[in-house]
Amino acid sequence: MIFWNRLMSWIPVIILLGILIFIYSIYFVYNIQPNFEGFTFGIVIQHLMILMFLISMLRAMLLEPGAICQDLIEETWRQWDEYQQQEKERMTEQRQRRSQRSVKTFKTENDEDRSVVNMDADENLDDDYNIKKDINQKGQEKRFCKKCCIPKPLRTHHCSQCRCCWQRMDHHCQWINNCVAKDNYKIFVCMIFYASCLLVWVSISQYRVFLNVIETDMPDLILFLIVLHYYFILLIAVLITGFFIFHLYLISQNKTTLEQLEDKPDRLKYNEGVWQNFKSIMGSNILLWFLPVK
Repeated sequence: MIFWNRLMSWIPVIILLGILIFIYSIYFVYNIQPNFEGFTFGIVIQHLMILMFLISMLRAMLLEPGAICQDLIEETWRQWDEYQQQEKERMTEQRQRRSQRSVKTFKTENDEDRSVVNMDADENLDDDYNIKKDINQKGQEKRFCKKCCIPKPLRTHHCSQCRCCWQRMDHHCQWINNCVAKDNYKIFVCMIFYASCLLVWVSISQYRVFLNVIETDMPDLILFLIVLHYYFILLIAVLITGFFIFHLYLISQNKTTLEQLEDKPDRLKYNEGVWQNFKSIMGSNILLWFLPVK
């Protein structure tokens, strides 16, 4: 059963490779080959981008997304202990201040009788709510993965398909049969960047072939293949380009896809500014941002 599930998980990857072969084959036969005049600058750049896309895809597929090392586990335990101690001290101080003002006296109209009332009942409830809210906003509550039997550091999620917890997990991508997380996120962004550039390039250059086929007499099979090819490329180009822009937005906010989908008030707590956010994900050297290297 496990072997069958693993085999089935590779089907999207095989489908993706089939799509790539179909797109390139039609483009080569009806665009590159008829107009080939040697290895021009455009052809070299185009095939270089294809090579970079394949390298990025292979690395994103094979790299371990973001394993949690033993040092990080021990550091998480230590942070929990420190935070728990700080919270105990803070809550004790809150209760002491609350008890001091919970009982108040006031004068009656004749200024003789005094009554003792609890005028801060609502304030007490608000204090309890605010304490719990502060704990949740700081994100320091204990999170333990029962399946991996390890504490879950901040921004760590368990992937049911990989059966493992990953640091800064973004999502599980069926098309590379791997999770996208801390250690392969930049490579994944490079992959969709090159895919987007190639699809836009092919869409523009294939438009001339598309018009030529529409305006001249062609066998039905060739007409069907080229029309299907062109509209298919346009559709994928729009989807992949939009997906790439979405991930640029996530990087600019220092958020993951999972964090974007979560409706929490502290979704922007990791935001350090656009420039620092990009440097933390893509690296400090801007010349290497879109190269499939860590």
